[in-house]
Amino acid sequence: MLAIVVILAALVALGVLTLQDQGLIPWLGRDYQNQATVVLESIQQMSVLTTTRYNFSSLVTTEREMPPVLAALYGERQVLIAVGHVTAGIDLSLMGPEDVTITNGVINLHIPPPTLQDCFLNEGASYVAERDTGLFSRSAPQLEGQARRFAIQQFRDTAMQEGILPNVQQQATAALTEFVQLLGIDGVSSVNIITTEPDPLAPVALSCQ
Repeated sequence: MLAIVVILAALVALGVLTLQDQGLIPWLGRDYQNQATVVLESIQQMSVLTTTRYNFSSLVTTEREMPPVLAALYGERQVLIAVGHVTAGIDLSLMGPEDVTITNGVINLHIPPPTLQDCFLNEGASYVAERDTGLFSRSAPQLEGQARRFAIQQFRDTAMQEGILPNVQQQATAALTEFVQLLGIDGVSSVNIITTEPDPLAPVALSCQ
């Protein structure tokens, strides 16, 4: 059996990708038949608009679980310094014509739910800081692999608990409002962003499993 202890050392929330830096504002000289189509096509070009990233550093201790007498002879214990991040965003390519409407000078955007995009362990920064083995034990490589998978799962769970998905919605609301205003659609005085709650049954990215 395996005993695993994690000490979470740091959590940092990063901002969204800026629209101007990504070159995502298209040329608007084309003759579109309606304003909603202009907005939809412009948004769909962005694909994933908002990416929020939480950075983590954790201390993960793994060891073979056995009586103390046997541990001195056959046990193994290692300490892994795990560094990585979790990212989340909104896939705007899923939006359709029904998600963009203009009524009385107000443009309404119904955006898809936020999802986890990637759970990443930085192999260059992660390392085994300490390894102790018993007199007759052989090093078990699977201990380190299990520790790395456990660290990623802890990163994922902590990011969810710290509200990474609501954070994405907040960032998306601000970024999309600014983006639509920059489009300069005639007759539009304000932007209304309608968010969608995360689906608890939605598939999880493979890297976050």
